[in-house]
Amino acid sequence: MKLYIDISQFLHNRFSTGIQRVVREFLQRSLLQMHDDVHIISFSSSSGSYYLLDNDEVKLFLKEFKNYQFQNFTPIDIFNTLQENKVFFDIDSVWNHDYQRIHLYKKLKIHHFKIYNFIYDLIPVLYPNLVKNKTRNNFNSFLNAVYTYSDFVFFDSESARDDFIIFQSSQEKKRNITTKIVYLGSDFIHTELSTPMKYNTVFYKFAPIKYILFVGTIEPRKLQPLLIEAYEELFKTHPDLHIILIGSIGWKVEKFKQYLYSHPLKDKHIHHLVNVDDDTLHLFYQNAFLVTYLSLYEGYGLPIAESLLRGNITIASNNSSMPEVGKNCAQYIDNTKEALLKTIRHYLENDTLYEKRKQYIKENYKHQSWDAFYNNLMKKIT
Repeated sequence: MKLYIDISQFLHNRFSTGIQRVVREFLQRSLLQMHDDVHIISFSSSSGSYYLLDNDEVKLFLKEFKNYQFQNFTPIDIFNTLQENKVFFDIDSVWNHDYQRIHLYKKLKIHHFKIYNFIYDLIPVLYPNLVKNKTRNNFNSFLNAVYTYSDFVFFDSESARDDFIIFQSSQEKKRNITTKIVYLGSDFIHTELSTPMKYNTVFYKFAPIKYILFVGTIEPRKLQPLLIEAYEELFKTHPDLHIILIGSIGWKVEKFKQYLYSHPLKDKHIHHLVNVDDDTLHLFYQNAFLVTYLSLYEGYGLPIAESLLRGNITIASNNSSMPEVGKNCAQYIDNTKEALLKTIRHYLENDTLYEKRKQYIKENYKHQSWDAFYNNLMKKIT
């Protein structure tokens, strides 16, 4: 079996979290376990063709993906190959790809490829007002291509799969598509920290403080504004408490960005960090008093799993996939300031309950590893 993986979008975006974390974790393992049978490719818009990347160089890229520049690009005609048992696996965020999947998949099927997809959520069709116009339009075309040509679709939650099936019922394409749920991993630290805590300059100044952590891109779907609104009330009685937001500024959040960056507590008690590496993110999770992950909708909610793995009391929204991810270990609330304040105060004002809940999470949370994620995928692909 020859596996083809297009990482054009990863090369363009170079994000460290979300879908790109999934891509990185999968590539690292596939290059180790099936080095000669995985073809990592990238599409050139200028030439209108694919290029094969050197696998050993891809390994270097995965270690320094922010700035790494590839030296070796080999032109490849993926269609006119004599190989049998060929799988084209779209695991990246390909809906905004220059090579529209409705055209690519049709050509792949003519040339006897099997097409596998990993779909993380259906946000662009369920909540179109929360995404960029380009994403909304392109995602509809991408889904049409999947419904028309895909042989197998993986999902990261039952919630996401249910949305996929329900949405398909409203479309013309009624094909039965084989599906499987594969939960994402949360153990992104594989070795001892390369930089000890006391030498990590980004984290070190935050180590002594008590803070609530929120990890996620600032975008309309994520509810960082709700946390700030609640914190303004909490600060009156708990001035020792801080808020740390980790994540890049996304789209359609101009008003909140202006509000956040002009806030009188900004950089004093409300902190916003971007481009945080994995070692540092691990430290922020490990040292948090509480973690919140509030959202209007999630296909998975990876920070919930990452937080619980590190034994944090984690407050999440009670919708979509989030109860599926956090199970009985996360604390679920409706997306209101009153509910959030009540839950935070519950732990701020009762040390015994706080420690008891932390111990419960430590004893009961069962995390999914990235190794298990990879193995569960490959059982169906090979």
